[in-house]
Amino acid sequence: MLVAGETIDSVSRQLGISAASAKRYRAIIDVVGLDALETMGVGGRKSALNAEALEWIADSLRGSPAAFGFDSDQWTDGRLKSVIRDRFGTDFSRVYVRQIMIDLGFADRLKIRRGKTTTSHSRVLTPEALSWIAAALRHSPKVEGLDGERWTNERLRVAIENRLGVRYSRMHVWKIATELGLSHLISKARK
Repeated sequence: MLVAGETIDSVSRQLGISAASAKRYRAIIDVVGLDALETMGVGGRKSALNAEALEWIADSLRGSPAAFGFDSDQWTDGRLKSVIRDRFGTDFSRVYVRQIMIDLGFADRLKIRRGKTTTSHSRVLTPEALSWIAAALRHSPKVEGLDGERWTNERLRVAIENRLGVRYSRMHVWKIATELGLSHLISKARK
């Protein structure tokens, strides 16, 4: 997906991995190539699931979770975790179960996780908007009509809302500044 030109956010959202992991994978691809990713392990010990068990899981994933008593036709890592625990008596982490689904080729069947911050406004963060945020952080908040000499998460949140019409959480604003490499320009709140 990364080689095909998909964005970090798109890959992390579709595969249910963190943006940091997707960035790390992109860096590995850029430096060493795609083959390095294919030989990478996910760490940990050898799986308790043998080839027969993995085939049973794959067959289950081809069907509906409703066949296992769930009120849904959409697989999630939590639903598969429950099915694996019931069938094999092994309680894997949700992260590992998600990795099993991806390794078996069923990433497209995973329910997309929704974070606490609404991602429907992500289209507002165009390159032009990000450029404006970066420029704003390099100047006083007063340029944006705000009181204060230094930027805070709250001031930047208000400036983004005033300029772009989108209200992000202060944590999301911090994330934006961090991804721009400018979080050092934001003052931490004093207690």
